[in-house]
Amino acid sequence: MCPWTHPRGKGRKYAYICTPCDCVCIRLTPGLLNFLRGVVPPNLRQSEDCMSETVDTQGTAVVVSEGSVSLNIHELVNSSNLESAIGKALDRLIEERTEWESSELAKSNDRLYAVLKACYALHNTMVGSDTIAKALRKGLANFIETKKYVFSDSTPLMTKIVKCVFGVDRRRVNAYSTALIAAKTKKVAVLELSKWLKQEGGVEEVRRATTAKPRNMKERVKEGSAVLSGDILASVQADKLSAQFSTEKLEEGVVLLATREDDGSFAIRRVIQTGSVVKAAIASCADMSAAARKKKEADAQAQGAESSREEARDAMSKAA
Repeated sequence: MCPWTHPRGKGRKYAYICTPCDCVCIRLTPGLLNFLRGVVPPNLRQSEDCMSETVDTQGTAVVVSEGSVSLNIHELVNSSNLESAIGKALDRLIEERTEWESSELAKSNDRLYAVLKACYALHNTMVGSDTIAKALRKGLANFIETKKYVFSDSTPLMTKIVKCVFGVDRRRVNAYSTALIAAKTKKVAVLELSKWLKQEGGVEEVRRATTAKPRNMKERVKEGSAVLSGDILASVQADKLSAQFSTEKLEEGVVLLATREDDGSFAIRRVIQTGSVVKAAIASCADMSAAARKKKEADAQAQGAESSREEARDAMSKAA
């Protein structure tokens, strides 16, 4: 059994999670059940030796803690002013980061991983469409405006949080946010983040493995060539087309330059067999396929998140 016990005695029930480097007392409420799914490692959820899980409706106490770094999610989500609370939480993490940089950077990455873990937990708490998540994101936006940071519409939430904590060092922000996004993609639990980073060789190794090298034209053409043996959209045959086709330029394909007419038909204007043009067209097919895959993955992730929220609501309904 976990040697850590709670001093409050009888009358309240808790979920205890114990790992070699983490010990967290958690009392569950509806607003935090989904967050807990990201905190508790799957291998500990059913472990009788490390955790027992019940629901206490009298309060909440979720703390992400490692070493001297602590983020009290309970205090955050129950603040009377959520927009102000997120700014205070970020300021505390900035203090931890500053102290780490000035005194411990050369000795160990343990404290860095603790700060990153807190950023990771903060991100998980701010994701979703519930009232708390929306208020926290609005508070983050206010904090960003105060600091005069500039982000594009496509900047990931994780990157915004990391920049707010670590400042304007672009290379550092990129490395840390890339590593955390990679952990999120691999569904690494919050309490497992430090261990995972060490197993992967550190933040920089994770970043290197995640950052894909740009494909050259030859690779893109090879990937895009699959369309030449795929579905046939239409077949056309005409003497004028045959007259323009050169048997001396037997590239893997040809480009038919066409316009769409008012009646819905396509009028083929030219037959293009120039090698560079044909290769560019095939390569663009590879790019379109990659974009389609990313969209499919994003849709799958969104569906998975929605399923998790549904499971959380069902679990809380049964608990009630």
